[in-house]
Amino acid sequence: MYSQTVICIGGAHSGCGKTTVAENLLRLLGGSWGAIKYTKTAFYTSVQRSPDAPEDKDTSRFRRAGAGDVLWVQSPDTGLEETIDMAVSLLAQCEGIVVEGNSPIEFLSPDIVIFVFGKDTGRLKPSALRILKKADIIIYQDEIPSSDPSNREQFEPCMDETIRLGIRERACFHKLKAIIMNKTEKNHIEETSVNSSDDVTDATNKERSNIETNPPGKTAGNPGEELLKHTKNKRIPCKMARKIAEQTGLPYREIGKLADELGIKITDCELGCF
Repeated sequence: MYSQTVICIGGAHSGCGKTTVAENLLRLLGGSWGAIKYTKTAFYTSVQRSPDAPEDKDTSRFRRAGAGDVLWVQSPDTGLEETIDMAVSLLAQCEGIVVEGNSPIEFLSPDIVIFVFGKDTGRLKPSALRILKKADIIIYQDEIPSSDPSNREQFEPCMDETIRLGIRERACFHKLKAIIMNKTEKNHIEETSVNSSDDVTDATNKERSNIETNPPGKTAGNPGEELLKHTKNKRIPCKMARKIAEQTGLPYREIGKLADELGIKITDCELGCF
């Protein structure tokens, strides 16, 4: 488990757009985030910063996008676990890390896994299927495919909770940022809660502290994820938006603002809350 947020970006095949997604994400996240580019090799292992790499190289693109520190990891699958762990440790000063490449996902325990499809969603190498099953967010180059049962059975088994975005959506990367920021904030709150509990030696005080920190009725996931999870065709019923506000402890107006930022319209408003 790492101290900062780790986001892994995998994809269906080489050239499907993983680097473009990472680049746009880093541009929004800012210079407090680091990046790792993974390249599979046959034999040798290397971890380097390569500040003088040509401009068209992925590491240079990450720097231009605003990453505070960038590492290029080259390694065969054998021994990658130790290598990628070392690379993450070298970026310990960063608020979070964006990792591009399929293989690292197998060895890390990322907070968020993003899977990128190419233009042909039928092109999916066998090794990528394992990554797809781990995905929290799936990004498509064109329109999001219909939820046809044969489509889902072939590509997305048991993924009802997965968030799907089209890269052509105007707010695609802003939605991504909102999801990540909510996840980061949640992790920080959980870490603070754990550290506070560790300082209390009396078992009764620990139990009371946990009850106060996690009051009943406010245990839902972070609001951005909840809104996106219950959105259909960029719309969410007012009743559901109110429920999310109550479960997360946010005022109705804050849920309304977040919905606007994510491009979600609140419908069937009964009480004028939003």
